[in-house]
Amino acid sequence: KTTVLGITEIVSHNAFFDYEAKYLGKSEEITPARIDNNTTKKVTETAIKVYECLGMTGFSRAEYIIVDNEPYFIEINTNPGLSPQSIFPQQAAFSGISMSDLLDNEIKLAFLKKPIWKR
Repeated sequence: KTTVLGITEIVSHNAFFDYEAKYLGKSEEITPARIDNNTTKKVTETAIKVYECLGMTGFSRAEYIIVDNEPYFIEINTNPGLSPQSIFPQQAAFSGISMSDLLDNEIKLAFLKKPIWKR
């Protein structure tokens, strides 16, 4: 089953989410994002649809820009940061999933995969 973790809102203190905002603390990361239930539902449904349509396995992080409560999908990050300061661990914690459990699940999924040449 595909699970969507908590949604994080990034608020840049600069005009754009630039190097300073991302790496020098010139932004805020708010989990859960301050969006209404309808927007949360759209983000969640779109994330699942994109993930499954791309045939993805394991964890990833989908990114959106939300304008007037309408989410616009930007990209999917298949290697989200895993350091304690990264967004992904914050989202897992909000969802009640420890990093240990998340990584254990990732390893179990990897063992279930068949190499592409054996499919």
